[in-house]
Amino acid sequence: MIQKTFPILISLILISVLVLSLFLDDDEPQRIEGSIMGTTYNVIVFSEYDNLEQSIYDSFNSVNLSMSTYLNDSLINRVNYSDINEWVNVSQDFIEVLRYALDTCIKSKGLYDVSIGKLVDSWGFGPLEKNQKPPPKDIQYLKTQVGCDSIEINEEASAVKRKRDVALDFSSIAKGFAIDKVYKHLYSELNIENIFIELGGEIRTTKHKTDKTPWKIGVVSPSKPDKIVYSFISSNHDSFAMATSGDYRNIRIFNEEEYSHTINPIVGSPNNLSRKSVSVISDNAMIADALATALNVMELEAAMDYANEYGIKALFIYEQDSKPNLLFSKELQKVKI
Repeated sequence: MIQKTFPILISLILISVLVLSLFLDDDEPQRIEGSIMGTTYNVIVFSEYDNLEQSIYDSFNSVNLSMSTYLNDSLINRVNYSDINEWVNVSQDFIEVLRYALDTCIKSKGLYDVSIGKLVDSWGFGPLEKNQKPPPKDIQYLKTQVGCDSIEINEEASAVKRKRDVALDFSSIAKGFAIDKVYKHLYSELNIENIFIELGGEIRTTKHKTDKTPWKIGVVSPSKPDKIVYSFISSNHDSFAMATSGDYRNIRIFNEEEYSHTINPIVGSPNNLSRKSVSVISDNAMIADALATALNVMELEAAMDYANEYGIKALFIYEQDSKPNLLFSKELQKVKI
C-alpha cells in the first residue's frame, strides 16, 4: 500500500506565497507557524501583542485533544470505544461539531456522515496502516451500522451515545472548527482586527488587513497543483472562510489501483478517483470544511443542485480535455469577481 499526499503541500506553499506577496513594505505582521492535527498551520496577525505562539497553539490543541482519532485518550476515542447505548460526557465544543455534522448528514441524505470512522479505518485512511482492500463482507457489515441516527445527543447533560457499532471521525470538520476556535481567541478575546489563519489548506481571515486592502486567496488546479486558477478577495465577503476538498489530495494504492480518501458512506467505499475539487466560502470555517466534503462526495450535477438549494457559495473545478473548468454556484455568482 502506498500513500500519496504531495499536492496539498504545494497548495499550502502557493497560498502562503500569494498571501505574503500582498503585504505592504511598511507593514510588519507577526507570523506564527507550527504543526498540529497531522498538518501545518500559518497564522498572520497585525497586532501589538507579543508571544501569541503559545495561546494559538493551545487553541488548536484543545480541538486536537478532543477530536483526534490518532490520540488514544481523546474525547472522540472515549466515545468510539464506549459500549453501545452508554452515555459519554463530552464538551460543548464536541456537541457543537457533532450537532452540525448530524444536521448536514440529514440534509445530504447520508452522503456526509461522521459515523464512518470504521469505514475510514478499513480503507487505511485512519490511524491504522492497511496493506490491502477490506473484504466485501466487512464493507457490507459496516455499511449497515453507519447513519445519521447512529449517534444520539443529550444537550442538557452534554453527553452522547452510540446506538450502533459505529466510530466517529471528525476529520472532515475538526480542522475548520479549530480555525474558528483560534479566530475567536484572536478576534473576540484579544480584539485583534486583522487576521489570517490557515490550517491544512483551510483558511479564515478578517475582511481586510490594517491598510484596508483585502486578503487574496488562490485556488489551485486539481491536475496541476502548482497553478492557481482562481483567486478570492476577502473584501467581497462579510467574513471570509474557505475550505477545499479534492479526491486527489490523499490517495491509497492497493495492487496498483488508486483510491481516494473521499468515502461514500452509502456504498461503503471511496469515490472513483477524479481530478475534481470543491471550494466552499462561508463566514465560518467549520461550515466550509464540512460542506466542501459533502459536495465532494456527490456527483458534480447533484453537488451543484445541493449548493444552489441551500445557498452555498461553492466553486467546482473539474478537468475536461486536460484543462480546468470552473463552475460557480448561484450564491457565489452574486459575489465573485
